[in-house]
Amino acid sequence: MTAAEQLNAYVQRLERLLDEIDGLKDDLKDLKTEIKSQGFNVRALERVVAIRRKDSADKEAEFLNDILLYAHATGTHIDLVAPEPESKPEEVVL
Repeated sequence: MTAAEQLNAYVQRLERLLDEIDGLKDDLKDLKTEIKSQGFNVRALERVVAIRRKDSADKEAEFLNDILLYAHATGTHIDLVAPEPESKPEEVVL
């Protein structure tokens, strides 16, 4: 694949993703309109979703912390692979 073909493919992919994002934004706007038309408070529901998303992330962090504490307390070695953006994952041994 030539550089021009690769660049063209990237442009097409970027355009497609941006179109999808625009479509999702429209869907979100329609959903908020529907929520409001049913008499619900859109801001309150957005806050509930934000809390639920945060709780999910907190639970994952708590789980990982529990694993690390267990490994430390028992002397168990844990091999973790944490992928780096645009590079090969490096192995970390605790």
